[in-house]
Amino acid sequence: MKKINNFTKVADKIIDLSGDFRLQNKDEFEKWYKEPHANPEMMKQFVYGIPELHREEMKTAKYISSAGCNATTTILALYPLFKNNLVEENRTVVEVKVGSSEGGKQFSASTHHPERSGSLRSYKPTAHRHVAEMIQELSFGKNIDIHFSATTTDMIRGILATSHVFLKEDLDEKEIWKIYRESYGSEPFVRIVKEREGNYRYPEPKLLSGTNYCDIGFERDPFSNRLVVISAIDNLMKGAAGQALQAFNIMHGINETTGLEFPGLHPI
Repeated sequence: MKKINNFTKVADKIIDLSGDFRLQNKDEFEKWYKEPHANPEMMKQFVYGIPELHREEMKTAKYISSAGCNATTTILALYPLFKNNLVEENRTVVEVKVGSSEGGKQFSASTHHPERSGSLRSYKPTAHRHVAEMIQELSFGKNIDIHFSATTTDMIRGILATSHVFLKEDLDEKEIWKIYRESYGSEPFVRIVKEREGNYRYPEPKLLSGTNYCDIGFERDPFSNRLVVISAIDNLMKGAAGQALQAFNIMHGINETTGLEFPGLHPI
């Protein structure tokens, strides 16, 4: 954020993959990032970079801030429910399982695979920065709480988010399916997954490795008003480079699937 003015001097359009301009409010930035924003006057000039939510703004945007990987997985899973005011505002619980590549390029003992192999480690049980993005995109003018925890696994790439929300209305699964289809039925990179049997009846990060897809599934708790929403992405694609390319395509009037129709790495 301290160097952004150097980039704007040489580039008419910018897509930023850092977290510097994802938030629109400088007070929220300082709350979650524990430092004042160095360039607050530019915060509102950036469009938040999830195409499924902000496609129209991206078409005319000069600057796009690509969304965080955990935020992308969670927001896409819950957006139709919050948009339609179907869930209680203060009872959302999200647990994500993530691969080592989410930790970035910095080496540490915990990212060293001989140490990591076979491990399951809680690394951010509270106060994850991506929660600020979730609240920003899902609040729709209301005060909401999202209780988020992140756990690392020994996989290299991928995110599996399990979100627990509590319905305000007694909706059955057919009605919930219809709500998701209305939101994402025409989206090229969001798939609604709900099979009755088989290994892949719920979203599975391994199937998405190397792709720009976000798979979303759900199941209604038969004993309460709880709805469990499961979502998965490849954090290096839909959570980073792939989503940035999708935004680039939209920004420049190119078919947004260009360069992103790779079928993936599975079963490697």
